[in-house]
Amino acid sequence: MLHTRWTEILEKHAGCVAMSHAGIPNDTQTWTFSELDTQAKIKASDLAKDRPEYVIAHADHADFLPTILAGWKAEIPVLLLETSHCQPLPIRSAIPEGTVIIKQACGATGLERSLFLGASQILAEAERNIQGLGLRPDCRGLAAISLAHTYGFGCLALPVILGGIPIEIQPSPMPMFIQQSLEKEGAVFLPGVPTLWKTWWLTKAINSQKISLAISAGAPLPLDLETNVWDETGLKIHNFYGTSETGAIAFDHSATPRTDAALLGGILPGVEIEIVSFNGSDDRILVHTNAIALGADTLQRDEELTTSAYLTMDQGHVKDGSLFWNNHIGAAINVAGRKVSPAKVQRVCESMPGVLAADVQGKRSRDPERFEEVSIRVTLDDRTDLKSLKNWAYQNLESWEVPRHWKVT
Repeated sequence: MLHTRWTEILEKHAGCVAMSHAGIPNDTQTWTFSELDTQAKIKASDLAKDRPEYVIAHADHADFLPTILAGWKAEIPVLLLETSHCQPLPIRSAIPEGTVIIKQACGATGLERSLFLGASQILAEAERNIQGLGLRPDCRGLAAISLAHTYGFGCLALPVILGGIPIEIQPSPMPMFIQQSLEKEGAVFLPGVPTLWKTWWLTKAINSQKISLAISAGAPLPLDLETNVWDETGLKIHNFYGTSETGAIAFDHSATPRTDAALLGGILPGVEIEIVSFNGSDDRILVHTNAIALGADTLQRDEELTTSAYLTMDQGHVKDGSLFWNNHIGAAINVAGRKVSPAKVQRVCESMPGVLAADVQGKRSRDPERFEEVSIRVTLDDRTDLKSLKNWAYQNLESWEVPRHWKVT
């Protein structure tokens, strides 16, 4: 199904630029859709010989998209990882038949696990994002966020290979790279998280005349930030909401800033929302869509995931076709749009000799764009100091997972 869709895109856009990336080994640092297909065929040929259980696509490599296409062509699941130094989590269950994409991340419950998605789910997610956000081939996506993150994968990677919408992949989200991209010809759509939008705004990196669509997701978008950007630049930042398990759920189509910080946006076509009570928690958002994952290899009893519905860890309400967010009750810590597993941080810290115990919690940040921060209380033996433990954490955790607040007991 997916490879057939790709061949249709290829026939229509063969000679057009599909992606630009500093790692592409040619003078223009770009691949056309035809060249992207050539790279995929080379990889698919190797995969057909080896037949691994799955193939890994690293989002920091230029061959991220060719690897995905190769996996689809060879009918081998593709596991998405953010960087080449990331180690895949062990997959604790059998990979369901029909799996084409495997996502590995900290779930809303705070547990690290694998999510399995089939072809129909991936196609539904791509179509919902392309149509719901109004993406089009004459407006390139500016990838300043990870393509392996659910947000970037759905809004940037899938539209290229299933919608013919070009992408420009940035070496980092630093303002200078955004400014350089906006100086080029053509309009762009730019997905970001609140902390990035704040940085781009304060450094005057954004140009409302070149950005046709600005999207924010991953963490609540503060009204002050949305209003300040609008007042100074005329750029409307559109709130976007989804989950790894369901893909896109709601999108704020309004042309002017919101007046209610709880508004996530209008419920997208093909998505149905119920507000339910479960295990003593009222107002849980239950999502029905055709893009729900086939399953996950680690679930808690209070996390319901079926092929037709997903019970989120968010509380909210629906009014006039729009979804509003009230609270989050999961154990995951949302650090600037990144989900952090308290269990992982605890495990890593307690693996250092001399650390007797570690208790990890989320703490609401004074910076509303960051939303939460990681706080840890540790018990150390007499031979271990906090400085050594902090160095250990930086060596064994991603930068956004490292605690900001430390206390020794």
